[in-house]
Amino acid sequence: MSSRKDDLALLVEAVEDALERHDYSRAAELIEQNLAATWFGFPTHRTAEILGLIARNLERPPPLLVVTHKIMTAASPDLSNTEPLMEALDAEDPGQMLALAMFRMVDYRLHGRTTEALEQVETAEANLATLRNQLPPQSHWLQHAAVQIGNTAMLAGDFTKALSSFMRAQMLPPNPRFAFLEREAIVKSALIHACFGNATTADGLLKRTGRIQRTSSWCETQLDAHEEFVRILTYAGDYEEALERLEAISLQDIGEMWPFYIVALHRVLEVAGHHDELEHQLEMLDSLPFPRVDGEGFTGSVLPLKRAMTALQSGRGAEALRFLERADPRLTYTKLTQSAADLFVGRTQQAMDQAVALRKETRAFRLMEIRRLSVLAAAQYIAGDPEASIQTLRWVASLPRGLSPHELVLFSVEMRMLGEEQVENWPKTPVGKGIFLPELPKPGKTLTGREIEILTLLSQGYTRTEIAERLYISVSTVKSQLRSLYRKLDVSSAADAIFEGERRGVL
Repeated sequence: MSSRKDDLALLVEAVEDALERHDYSRAAELIEQNLAATWFGFPTHRTAEILGLIARNLERPPPLLVVTHKIMTAASPDLSNTEPLMEALDAEDPGQMLALAMFRMVDYRLHGRTTEALEQVETAEANLATLRNQLPPQSHWLQHAAVQIGNTAMLAGDFTKALSSFMRAQMLPPNPRFAFLEREAIVKSALIHACFGNATTADGLLKRTGRIQRTSSWCETQLDAHEEFVRILTYAGDYEEALERLEAISLQDIGEMWPFYIVALHRVLEVAGHHDELEHQLEMLDSLPFPRVDGEGFTGSVLPLKRAMTALQSGRGAEALRFLERADPRLTYTKLTQSAADLFVGRTQQAMDQAVALRKETRAFRLMEIRRLSVLAAAQYIAGDPEASIQTLRWVASLPRGLSPHELVLFSVEMRMLGEEQVENWPKTPVGKGIFLPELPKPGKTLTGREIEILTLLSQGYTRTEIAERLYISVSTVKSQLRSLYRKLDVSSAADAIFEGERRGVL
């Protein structure tokens, strides 16, 4: 086997040699000419150390390197917006402005501020458009920018934009020094498909990575971990084995893709039936200082969303709704989970309306589309329209390649049984309740809007007479409505009705 060093390793060696000789001018020259290669060749902490040495030992260090060092060592990403830093750069130089936008993008991401990171995409793309005619097609900047834009969109939860950007990176001519960029674009695309799209597509993408030459970059180890996520998420074998493989991955190797580790952990533990362990793990992970802002992007939503799902599995509707308040309401994944929660707590029409409205957002992502159809079929069934529910299940059964076992459990037990009885080619129903929708309220057991209104007033301490006065109805009507909601909630007292309403999340 050849031990010849690649271009990245040779650059690292040249920079370290210049530093050893205290030739900071040569080190600065090498880094300025190879900024992206420096970033990927050295571990991040070493890059910051080297830039600090250059800034301290040169009388007039290159402005871009000074800015880069200050951004890398800042406790807050806001430093990259200060006037002194902007004055150190040439605002008319699209190359410097592109580099600044890229650093800002990554910096905001590393602080969990995905919305602001996504705002930098427009700046980066504008400068790229200016540079595109000046750069050769194989320039690493074009591919590097496409990958970073894809990563930003991915962590912000805009998976369509992420896949589009990764596709653009794959279409560019390969640059051997930066071969890992093509691999990264492919692996990240596969990870999106494994989590939300098509497992077959994810598997096909991974087969392409074996043909890409490995480099000495530190990011290759992270990409190995991300590839393993994909293989675990699409694994059709024993889930205990999948769990062992997941636990073998070092958290240090996951990097900023930690939200997708949460997705993999939730799926494996849920399907394996380790519900108590899953709740414990999610609670523990939610207490860790991951770079995130609650309610912002996928990074700020994945933990509350997964905790909402586990709460629904245990019948704790009110708790699920509280977790959902912490998630980004703009995300398709949040809307899907909200529709499942609405279904569980008796808001059948809201769940149905949401499922119908999400069609355009989910159709390109197979797993999200199946979740949407799961909610729609269940809502139709609960609303007393089994024929519409059966028609939805027929549509599901007609999807290309049918339903796999891990897709089938996205449906409630009732929907799987209905499909098996009424839908040709519906797969045999596996044992156990669904991992997305828990056991459904029986048709006719859902509270009406007026019943919810009365229960809400009851929980606020109003008497029957006061409720009748507020709603402009008779006391006998209030009594009749209370008897109906007691029966639906399977309780016999106001206190029990309030408790059950809170448990379901109706209150």
